[in-house]
Amino acid sequence: MGAVILVAGGYFGWQAHQNAHKKQIKTAAAQTVGDHVISLNQAPAPSDDSGLRVGSSSTGQLVGGGQSSQGSAQSSSNASSQTLDPATFKQYDKYKDSQNGLFGDVQVGSGATLSSGQKAAVYYKGWLTDGTLFDQSKAGSDGKLQPFVFTLGDHQVIPGWEEAISGMKVGGTRLMIVPPAVGYGAQGQGSIPGNAVLVFEVQLLAVQ
Repeated sequence: MGAVILVAGGYFGWQAHQNAHKKQIKTAAAQTVGDHVISLNQAPAPSDDSGLRVGSSSTGQLVGGGQSSQGSAQSSSNASSQTLDPATFKQYDKYKDSQNGLFGDVQVGSGATLSSGQKAAVYYKGWLTDGTLFDQSKAGSDGKLQPFVFTLGDHQVIPGWEEAISGMKVGGTRLMIVPPAVGYGAQGQGSIPGNAVLVFEVQLLAVQ
């Protein structure tokens, strides 16, 4: 499985009682969202809201999800990478010494908000800043992308992911920058070299 994933998970086969006695989690993901927002240096799409919004996408339309604790999104592709140019990712090397994960929203979602202790289902892609794609969501035997599921705050993903994805809304797509301090450090991992800044595009499909 991918370099981001420390513990594999299946798509929302959850039962309500599984969270009945869930312990309180104290994690960096609980920090105020917005502390580490970056500019994506793209022309903003027309929008009536006041939040950060750049690029545009036809993916991520919400379907179902009438409850405040859960939502879902439908997509025919992995997020909206047609709006991103990996050849421009070298600019994110400037965050190499940052101690936190950073993010910019490619498309702001309108569904439920992801917070610590919740499970999230996502599609993702990961690049080095030289534009090399080192990881992405995998397709199943039916050819369809398989969502990756993890619990925010349970250390199932690298710290930079937990910091940068916290507060994301279902249906949204986020560009996340993970410096070495909250990624794979000086040692690297697999095809990821030491002291690498990582760039991820993540589409949040659902939370619970």
